[in-house]
Amino acid sequence: MAATLVMVVEDDAHTLSGYLELLTEAGFRARGVSNGDEALRVALEDPPAAVITDISLPGMDGFALSAALHDDARTMHLPIIGLTGHWNVDVRTKGAACGMRAVLVKPCMPGHLIGELLRLVATASPQRHQNPRVATA
Repeated sequence: MAATLVMVVEDDAHTLSGYLELLTEAGFRARGVSNGDEALRVALEDPPAAVITDISLPGMDGFALSAALHDDARTMHLPIIGLTGHWNVDVRTKGAACGMRAVLVKPCMPGHLIGELLRLVATASPQRHQNPRVATA
């Protein structure tokens, strides 16, 4: 059985490399992209099982990416985890409104990110789209 494909969207090359290594070590196939516009294009061409995105991205930010993915029938079921280093209550509200199923504060513990990803992938279903609930850490 093929490993689950997860797309990571992060504009900092060093941070992106770290996430890709973490996911690969956890048994996922990981695809990295550096901006929201590219992530949307790639996800629509070859949908991953989940998306982990930085919220603060140049151009299309993580909120806009999440909303765009949830507006397309091919990707509306994808669990999306938003990552931010700039936490406030509005981040949680905005994340939920655009379809993020979790918003985590960076830096987050690797085990917490992998645990949240496993939980969301296990409950994702392409056959149904539920209103997302945002978890915070």
